[in-house]
Amino acid sequence: MAELRIEHPRRGLRGTVALYFRLQLVHLRASVEYRGDFWIGAAGATVYQLSYLIFLMVFFSHVDQVAGWTLWQVAMLFGLAGLPRGLVEMLGDGSWTLKHMVNTGTFDRVLVRPLSPALQTISSMGGIHGLGQAIPGLLLLIIGALLGGVSWTPGLLLFLIMTILSSTVLLGALTLMANLVCFWEPSARSQIPIMYLMLVDFAKFPLDIFNRGIQLLVTGIAPFAFVSYFPALVLFDKHTSWHWLGYLSPLVTIAVVAAVARLWVVALRRYQGVGH
Repeated sequence: MAELRIEHPRRGLRGTVALYFRLQLVHLRASVEYRGDFWIGAAGATVYQLSYLIFLMVFFSHVDQVAGWTLWQVAMLFGLAGLPRGLVEMLGDGSWTLKHMVNTGTFDRVLVRPLSPALQTISSMGGIHGLGQAIPGLLLLIIGALLGGVSWTPGLLLFLIMTILSSTVLLGALTLMANLVCFWEPSARSQIPIMYLMLVDFAKFPLDIFNRGIQLLVTGIAPFAFVSYFPALVLFDKHTSWHWLGYLSPLVTIAVVAAVARLWVVALRRYQGVGH
């Protein structure tokens, strides 16, 4: 608690961001302390993610394209979805502790500390195991960028960087939103957050291969398409009716963050603590 009191006087966005990364650094250091667990976890996650590439290579050994997308273009979709997901796991996976805190009443302590409850929640867990997703995602992104036929320009490179940053924030916000269900459905066995976030797997493939229902689902209800598919349309210069949506990814992220922030306030008002 002494460290938290030291940081409390620092106000504004800069101080909040500095404190956030300082808290996450503690989690990352703790992960490295148990080296056996770290290497097993990171290696397992890496192999699991790279198995997708093997699947793609086997699949595309029988076809040249799928809905106009080549092997390496689809690999880049996997990378665009996998890299920010790994970064969220490393830097802001604490949303998954929310259900436990609400059910056990330890969320009371979060509310009385001189820090933002949202900041405490998001930064309550993080681990270097996220490298198991981030590194394969980065590799697939690089391979897809080199072999997928992207005509790189400085503007397009800046767009890619903005997309990765925007996607990381978007996935972090959606993870928190999914876990806010515990304020309405506090069941310890609720699988709603997991089921919702599993929809990101649809973003690893071109939306063109899915029916209208799935397209609507991952565009409006669970906007994971703004993480990979829509930005990829811009990167590969694919002129489809969806093309312009790729430029809206940062705006969608801002809208989702604002909506989750509002939902967080509503959720806090529902919380009654243990024994009520």
